[in-house]
Amino acid sequence: MPPSEQVAGLRGWLARRRAERARTATARTLYGAIVARARRTAPYADMGVPDTPDGRFEMLGLETALVLRRLRRLGDAGERLGRALLEVMVDDLDRNLREMGVGDLSVGKWVKRMTANVLARAAALDEALARGARAELEALLVRAFFPDGRPSTARLDALAAEIEAAAARLEELPAERLLAGRLDLTDPDPERESR
Repeated sequence: MPPSEQVAGLRGWLARRRAERARTATARTLYGAIVARARRTAPYADMGVPDTPDGRFEMLGLETALVLRRLRRLGDAGERLGRALLEVMVDDLDRNLREMGVGDLSVGKWVKRMTANVLARAAALDEALARGARAELEALLVRAFFPDGRPSTARLDALAAEIEAAAARLEELPAERLLAGRLDLTDPDPERESR
């Protein structure tokens, strides 16, 4: 191979590496915003989401699923950022499980199971939202958050409405902002978070 082709190949490889690093940094920023949304008080205090490790994981998975749903609609750039986002989430789950004392040999199995759970929820969520099927969305929320029994109708309705509203706000978010890692889904009702 002539030296000029080697240099061109090296430059191409370096450009791809830079793009991957930039995408990972964007995915980390986006994931931080998703974690912040999953930690809001309203779902736990007002909508009955259990404030437990399982409830918090399900909320994180749900928020991630909403963002992945929107990213899939943004073509190749969205797909690549979605994959990077999942990798960041997997790293975070791995770290958190280790901090919780899960043994090294079990962490991989747990992370795989949790990631599969998020992806399955994302597919079900996408179907329910695409069809506007409130009953399907509520059934998904009951399975995810309330396996021991259905919450009050008012709480379940509030949670489903919040998910539908977040999905709508995500659809309105300009693609370039989301692809830059900016997730601004501020609730238009500032009183809601103060309750």
